[in-house]
Amino acid sequence: MKFPLIHLGLALLFSGLLLFSSLAYGQVTGLERSYAQRAAMRAIDLRCGLLQEGPRRALNGFAAQARGAALRAGSSTQKLDQIEGQAQQAMAGKACNDPTILAEAKRVIAAHKGWRSQLTAVYSGMQRSWQVDRSGKDIWRAYQDIGGLTRAGLVTSSSGLSFAVETPDVQAAGARLFLRDANKVGPPSLNRPLTPPPRSGTKVYVAAQRQAAASRSRLEQNPRAGTLFLFSDATTRALLYADPRDTFEIELTSRSGQVTRSLVEVGDFVAAYTFAAEF
Repeated sequence: MKFPLIHLGLALLFSGLLLFSSLAYGQVTGLERSYAQRAAMRAIDLRCGLLQEGPRRALNGFAAQARGAALRAGSSTQKLDQIEGQAQQAMAGKACNDPTILAEAKRVIAAHKGWRSQLTAVYSGMQRSWQVDRSGKDIWRAYQDIGGLTRAGLVTSSSGLSFAVETPDVQAAGARLFLRDANKVGPPSLNRPLTPPPRSGTKVYVAAQRQAAASRSRLEQNPRAGTLFLFSDATTRALLYADPRDTFEIELTSRSGQVTRSLVEVGDFVAAYTFAAEF
């Protein structure tokens, strides 16, 4: 199932309301405007404390999703940062008890309730999608199928949610993740989707734990045969700050020395994480 840019009623969150009449709308696309609206709501919530933690987390996820969509459509990080700054300036003069602002806060709260009631969602990127499942049939909460019956994504752990890779290979001995280092390599090209950066331009993260596979089709079934690699909290944080246009590489090594490489699209990882974390 392909979801719209904003889940449920959030597509109507700012419809018909001129919250950003002070913004310079020339040369701003519809996707960039959507990001500006969410960035502005975040800014006034930060100043006025209009939302509780749940709705605030949801709004952060929606903002990340809007930003990712704009980047994948051709916007630059510099332009979106400028638009976010303009949105914050537009909200600086708004009173916390402004009726329009209070009405929007109520819409966010109502939309969060509906969003939280969902158990599954799909966050589509340019080539791959994040599948989110909060039903609790196993420890997986969000994943991307990366070929060869292998998946990568988020599992529940002692830290909350941790990045993990699971393979049907019971002989798999180790896993490494190669993520673009923005200090070495510039942003990825939209003309070459699902293309990883050169290894010389990446940071390497090594799996911290190895254990038996955990995924299963139903709660009453046993987990499938295979191996699961759990990565550190630092790896998960790095992915949360990764560019939505990025592709990173997973390298699995078997006990026999065989190496298997798979690609993962960052896409709406932040939005998927936010939704998956709503237990």
